[in-house]
Amino acid sequence: MADIPLYPLYNTTYHLYRLSPLYHGGTPLLHEPTLRTHARRLRDLLKGDNVRGVQVDAESALQTAGPLEECNWDMVGDENAWIEFHRQAIEPEASQLTSVLTPEGARGIQVDLQYEKNSYNALLLRDPGTTSSPDKFTSLPLLLVKMPQPIREILLNYLSSTFDTRVAPLKLPATFLISTLESYFRHLTADTSTQAIQDVIHQLQLQLAFPSSTKLLKSIDITIAGNDVAGFVTRGKRMSKSSRTPFSSAISGYLQKHLALDLSNAKAHISRITCGAFTIASDGRIKISPPQPLPSDVSSTEDSINLDSSPAELATHELYTSLVRVATGAGKFLPDDIVDELNATPTPTAGGRRGRRKRAVSNTAAAIPTSKRQKGKEREKGRTAIKENRSADTEMADAQTPGSHGISEIPGEPPPPYELHDPSFAST
Repeated sequence: MADIPLYPLYNTTYHLYRLSPLYHGGTPLLHEPTLRTHARRLRDLLKGDNVRGVQVDAESALQTAGPLEECNWDMVGDENAWIEFHRQAIEPEASQLTSVLTPEGARGIQVDLQYEKNSYNALLLRDPGTTSSPDKFTSLPLLLVKMPQPIREILLNYLSSTFDTRVAPLKLPATFLISTLESYFRHLTADTSTQAIQDVIHQLQLQLAFPSSTKLLKSIDITIAGNDVAGFVTRGKRMSKSSRTPFSSAISGYLQKHLALDLSNAKAHISRITCGAFTIASDGRIKISPPQPLPSDVSSTEDSINLDSSPAELATHELYTSLVRVATGAGKFLPDDIVDELNATPTPTAGGRRGRRKRAVSNTAAAIPTSKRQKGKEREKGRTAIKENRSADTEMADAQTPGSHGISEIPGEPPPPYELHDPSFAST
C-alpha cells in the first residue's frame, strides 16, 4: 500500500468549475483511443506559443516548471478502483483479481501534465450512479483544476472549443460549507462510529466574512481547539434534540453571547472552513484530506455493523456526492456580471410598464407639444413595442425554464449543450 500513489482527489488544493455536458458526437468520450487523441491535441497546444490567437509567454509563466514532457488523459474510478489498478502493477500475481474499470463505472477523466520540474492535473468528475447524459454527450459536471493561470486558461479553452461546453467557476454558498461540516459531525457521532471528532477534525478554523458591511473589516478567523469541538456539538444537541445542525446552533449562540455577532445576519457569513478533514472556501477552492480507514482490529467487535467504510470515509464520499450535485446545479451558465445585473433588475409587471410608459410620454409632451393624432400614433407604437418586449420576455422565460428547451427543434450538429442540454434539464 505504501507504493500505491495517493488518490488524486486528496491532498491537493483545487479550483472548482462547472461544466455543461460535453459533446463528442458518435465517438464515445470514455474510450482509450479517444482519450489518447485528446491528450495528443492538448499537448500540441501546450507546446506551442500561440493559442486561439492569444500569445502565451511560456518562459515567464512557467519558468519554474520547465518544458512539457507528458500529457495524459485517463479514466479514473473511485478510490477502491484506483488501489486495485495500481496494485496490479506492483503485484502481478493479483492481476486475475483486479476488476477492469469500465466507462459506465468510471467517475470521470484525469488529465495529467508532467513538466520537467512540476506536475499539474485536472479532474472531470461525475457520480456514475446519479449523473445522466443526453445522446452524443457525456456529463462530467464537476471540474477540479490544479494548474497555473496560463495553463488553466489553455485547458478551459480546449474543453470549451472541442466539446462545445460552457465552463463556469463554481462558487459555494455558506450553507454548503456548514452542511459539509455538520455531515462529518453526524457520521462521527453516530452510535456505530469507531472514530472520535478530535481524531478526524483536529483543530477547526472558521472564517467569517463581511463583504458589504464595512471596508475596514473584511473577515474574522475563529479557531477552536480539537478537544473543544466535540463540546460544541454536544451542547448543540442539548439545545435542540431535533436539530440537524447542532454545531451551527451552538457556535451561533456562543458568538452572539460573547462577541455580539449574529450569524443569521445577511451581512455576515462563513466564507471558509479549515479542519483536519478538509479545507473548503466559498470562492471555489477545496482541499480534501485522505479519510482515516477503519482500524484493522475493528472487524472483530461484536457490536459493529456496516463496517465496510469508516465514518470519515462515509462523510468524504457524501462531500464528493454533494459537490457533484451542486456542480450539476439548477441554473443557467451565466457570467457573474450578468447574474448580478438580472438580480438587480426589478421584475417587470403590467403596472410597472404602464408607469414607465406614462413617465416617458409625459416628459416628451412637456418638451414637445403634439396633436391628438400624433399622440395616438405614439401610443400605438408604444403598444407594439410592449407586445414585442413581452414576446421576447416569454421566449427568455421558456429558455430558462428547467425541462423546456425554448425552441421547437434541435439545430444542426453540434447543438449548443449549454442551451439545449444544460445540467439543469437533466437534474430535474
